[in-house]
Amino acid sequence: MPSKVFERLVTKFSIKVADLVKYLEVSKATIYNYRNLENFADIPKDKQYKIFYLFGKEDEKELELVLDESDPDILAGYVSRISSILSESVKIRKESLASVEELTAAMERLMQENTVMKRQVSELDKFEGIDEFTRAVLFDKLATIVEDTTPAEMKEFMDYLDIFEKYRMATRKGGV
Repeated sequence: MPSKVFERLVTKFSIKVADLVKYLEVSKATIYNYRNLENFADIPKDKQYKIFYLFGKEDEKELELVLDESDPDILAGYVSRISSILSESVKIRKESLASVEELTAAMERLMQENTVMKRQVSELDKFEGIDEFTRAVLFDKLATIVEDTTPAEMKEFMDYLDIFEKYRMATRKGGV
């Protein structure tokens, strides 16, 4: 087979390096290395198969025939196939990136929820010494009190709890 087949294919069909990077899933430097290879067989097999698919061929000999092709209609067909496959590859890559971004955002949200849940569990552990019935009644009462409250009402409720806590601490100290 003639030397630098990949280079000749890329040049003949004006395939952009950026498109090849996305399609073959390799770096720009790797594309340039492939272009400089004397033997097509030196390209890794998985990438060879992708190149064969890009041109609708099954082996190196068929790629050589593509290089020798001069019929404008046939060449236009190759260009159309290549463009279609490369644009689909770019589209899939963009969708993958969007999926990764969505997963990253979901993971961050779940981590925040996990942090909140850990804090809530830590707070609930403070009620460990209270029997289950008393805890249930207390939480039901709190839920009833805070349901549909405004921020101002919530602050007022918290102030009442602070006052009660101070009162309780004072009466405990005075009673001891």
